[in-house]
Amino acid sequence: MNFSYLFPAWLLALALVSCARQGAPAGGPKDTTPPSVDTLYSTRNYATRFKPSKIELRFDEWVTLSDAANQIVVSPPLAKRPEVVLRGKTVTLTFDPSEQLRDSATYTINFGTAVKDLHEGNSAKDLRFVFSTGDLIDSLRVSGQVADALTGDPAENISVMLYDIAADSVIRKSRPYYFSRTDKSGKFDIRNVKAGRFKVAAVEDTDQNLRWDGENEKIAFLDTLLSVHDSAQNVVSMQLFKNQPKYRLSEKNTDTYGLVRLKFSGSADSALVRTDTLPGLRVIQERTADSVLVWYDLPADSSWNIFVNKDTVKVRMLSKENFLKNHDVYLDGDAPRASQKQPPAADFVRTVQHTPGKILSLLFSAPVVSIDTSLWVLVSDSVRMHGYSAASDSNQPRRIRLDAIWQPGTSCRLELLPGAVTDLWGSKNSDTIRRQINIPAEKQLSSLTINVDQLVPGEQYILQLLNGPNTEEERIFSATAPRETFAFPRLPAAPWLARVIHDSNRNGRRDTGDYYLHRQPEANFTKKIEGLRANWELSVDFSLNPGATDQKKKSQ
Repeated sequence: MNFSYLFPAWLLALALVSCARQGAPAGGPKDTTPPSVDTLYSTRNYATRFKPSKIELRFDEWVTLSDAANQIVVSPPLAKRPEVVLRGKTVTLTFDPSEQLRDSATYTINFGTAVKDLHEGNSAKDLRFVFSTGDLIDSLRVSGQVADALTGDPAENISVMLYDIAADSVIRKSRPYYFSRTDKSGKFDIRNVKAGRFKVAAVEDTDQNLRWDGENEKIAFLDTLLSVHDSAQNVVSMQLFKNQPKYRLSEKNTDTYGLVRLKFSGSADSALVRTDTLPGLRVIQERTADSVLVWYDLPADSSWNIFVNKDTVKVRMLSKENFLKNHDVYLDGDAPRASQKQPPAADFVRTVQHTPGKILSLLFSAPVVSIDTSLWVLVSDSVRMHGYSAASDSNQPRRIRLDAIWQPGTSCRLELLPGAVTDLWGSKNSDTIRRQINIPAEKQLSSLTINVDQLVPGEQYILQLLNGPNTEEERIFSATAPRETFAFPRLPAAPWLARVIHDSNRNGRRDTGDYYLHRQPEANFTKKIEGLRANWELSVDFSLNPGATDQKKKSQ
């Protein structure tokens, strides 16, 4: 008997629609399983004597294709890009009819992160299709690790590439013969490699185009070609760095009377800065790591030129009178910023922490040309201090070095009365400048001894102690023995990082590498200093042989 007349038509339609809506059920744990290939319905992987027109990969779930043009790479490279199409659960790769594959060659199709599951976006893991046009599948491999040259940390998601062309330009112009990407530990593994000699490079590859985009992306490279053969280990280690840019004047700012800011693509030490010889022109140069500040004063408003290496910077005519209307002398921490209309109130007192036994550095908002110490007042425990000295820093024209006998466990008050300092334009501080200087007690401080091991006698090194991003202590030395000892008394109890730089060119700073000059970055070693507590002495062994460092002794 037919009962279909008893089932309402609208309810039957609703049931059919519900059956058609298939997807992930609501609730439940998130799907973290990547899609995998259903080998029963896919083109056979690792086949020999293979002459494909197309390759089909069917997956065990619904998938999507993401950035297939960049992610799907065939090596050795093809003359024509294959067509990649997704239909349901199947990805089909079709070769161009005119494509001529190499004889007796192993091809690898690396899908990268192109294939993802439909709902959660999990990428198919290590998705590679391998075939040979000859009788054998190449089975050699190249593996290794990439680390950041500055921090020593593993470099993740870095494209490691092998080329069968030795030209330096190949990494900017061509896709690699083989490639892989590093994991979270910085390790990579390139399989099914043929025997031969390869150029090896690794790039940050932020746009994932498998080419190096120059100064915009970090790079690592091997100094020589890698010989891959059966008896070789083929394990490489590389340091990732920001390539040394071509030296140039990268920025200039002439918008403010009295100051021209010049920024360079490298160290400012290499900048040759000269000026016009105008009557009455006074110039003071201040150099930072990558900039030159040209402070100037003119008796009459005029335009003039600064000559920077081969460049000419035109300084337009600005009004000195208008500049001086709103100008005053401040300590730099008190100087008004763009978001402020006025500096802090005259009765505002900024507190600074200062270590006993060191000279206090005061940074002003402009070059200081004279000091009237009779208008300087330094008070400790309500008693005015004498016997201190205040002098300009010859290398930094805005700094005044205040040297005094700083008693541990005390607090001092510094007052610079109006007129105490005079800047380049003859302006004096119009308000009293105040600082509260706190000197910690000896029991609040720590002592650190660092024993640096595995040095090369005769070579120059730089030992730095960093507190956060700031370098608080620095020692430049030429090693006289494989082991040198350095003492750092009176350190605040804080998380410290020790860094040793092999200053191979003896210029007193760390230099990055240069791919075009085949120069690696200067070796850099870091070690976290743990357990430095107040009123403690800590001895640390710092070996430049990775993995051999050890903290030896703590005492209270």
